[in-house]
Amino acid sequence: MYGLQKTMESLEDLGPVVEAEVHSSEQSFLNIKNFHTSESFSNVRLLIDTGSNISGLDRRVIKHLGLEKYTLSATVDGVGGLHELSRYKCVLYLSIFQDKALPIDVIEGNYENAPYQGIIGRDVLRFCSFTYDGWSNTFKILAIDI
Repeated sequence: MYGLQKTMESLEDLGPVVEAEVHSSEQSFLNIKNFHTSESFSNVRLLIDTGSNISGLDRRVIKHLGLEKYTLSATVDGVGGLHELSRYKCVLYLSIFQDKALPIDVIEGNYENAPYQGIIGRDVLRFCSFTYDGWSNTFKILAIDI
């Protein structure tokens, strides 16, 4: 089991945010990691959202990477009811995954005014152990069987 423990001064203000890389494809990720090619990827900050069943990315990151869009949208139950959102393919790399990455689907969002560029939902967290310690104001996230 691999892990990263991250301590933040004030989780109440921001919440559990992790640094990540988003790649357009598995091939792009492998080319960068193994052959040090100069393919495009995005360094992003993602909020861990245990209430979300799917991860999301800011539309500017999606556009920058030219992520492949699915023909069918995703129906998401959020603030104000059900929403139809565009869904895209990408590859997510977190340092806790060490030399591996996770191909996932993400929904398009607008995080322009947020201090992060997207969210990590339960689709990613099912490969992790996430612990929040309110008393010490810290969280720990560990990769499991990746």
